[in-house]
Amino acid sequence: MAEGAEGLDKEFTVVITGPALAEPAMQELAGKCRIIKAEPYASAREIETIVRESRADGLIVRMGQIDAGVIEASDRLKVITKHGTGTDNIDRESADRANVPVMITPTANYESVAEHALGLLLAIGRGVVYLDDRMRQGNWDKSTFKGKELYGKTLGIVGYGRIGQRLAELVQPMAMNILVFDPFLKALKDATEATLVRELEHLLKVADFVSLCCPLTPQTSNLIGALQFKTMKNSAFLVNTARGGVVDEAALETALANGEIAGAALDTFAQEPPEKVSSFARFDNVILTPHIGGVSQESFERMGMQAVKNVLDVLESRPLDPACVLDATV
Repeated sequence: MAEGAEGLDKEFTVVITGPALAEPAMQELAGKCRIIKAEPYASAREIETIVRESRADGLIVRMGQIDAGVIEASDRLKVITKHGTGTDNIDRESADRANVPVMITPTANYESVAEHALGLLLAIGRGVVYLDDRMRQGNWDKSTFKGKELYGKTLGIVGYGRIGQRLAELVQPMAMNILVFDPFLKALKDATEATLVRELEHLLKVADFVSLCCPLTPQTSNLIGALQFKTMKNSAFLVNTARGGVVDEAALETALANGEIAGAALDTFAQEPPEKVSSFARFDNVILTPHIGGVSQESFERMGMQAVKNVLDVLESRPLDPACVLDATV
């Protein structure tokens, strides 16, 4: 279902799958385009209907699956841009066949995600959420609870793009021993004193904290499962600000129940919103946030403005920023 349209007299039509963008971005887009917003988490078929009926020229993806049906629904579709960087919900092969470029906002929110990951590392290690809840229930655990410092511990970062690299920079004052697993890297070129390891197993065996910063691809789907949890130290914590599908959630639930790891902080889930939050909410050593790592006040505006620029660059036949184009088909 569509929430409505703005700018009915405009030459171009752009569909936003989800809530409105930041206000400056909406104003910029409304000056050039008719805007139609799909409801948050609309189904692919609902989005397909909106795209077909509006004969959309552009698509700004916030939520929902963008499959072949959506991409083929409008004969006028010229560009798809993600409000962010993760494109696991966009059928890029179908977009390529339709000669529709898929674009992202690569530098807009990596700082926000990295800071959120750092916040989760600190919070899960020191039991911040658990202790807050305990105090609200009238308890005072000063004599019994002991958290874990980040200082001098080993941080394993899985995936070393902008987010992973920024997280490594942020923890430098804690003198953490940083291990990186990223099979696409031959060497580390950043200034951090990180060590590139070739086997994920080695990272998992020695890390006190494991932070997932990789995209969801066929190669990373369920990358962290039952075997990997058994490999981790039972004193180690997992932080996932990547995609929920990188973790086998059933295996994580079992690992938590069996004490195979010390805890987890999850910002993403295989299905969003999750059907059964209670699967993880029952654990005192788990922190849950609603896929909000990349959405700060600052990054939200940057993502919106870059997404709008991506769309208008294509529709108005301007040169595209190569860093924003995943499938250079135009």
